Amino acid sequence: MSLAIHRVLHGLAEPYKEVFSLRVFGQLSFAEIASLFGRTESWARVTYHRARKTITETLRKEGTL
Repeated sequence: MSLAIHRVLHGLAEPYKEVFSLRVFGQLSFAEIASLFGRTESWARVTYHRARKTITETLRKEGTL
């Protein structure tokens, strides 16, 4: 499963790929991610959730989930 997630993740556009990676693998808070990008915490949350939704939908279409 983790290999499938990584494969889909690498196909994501920026900043979705980076925000998702920082949140999940880097374990950064939304405030820390927002600070890195010079954006708001709300932006970081929305971007992360959109990335997660895209990954989930792609995995479902492929039959992985």
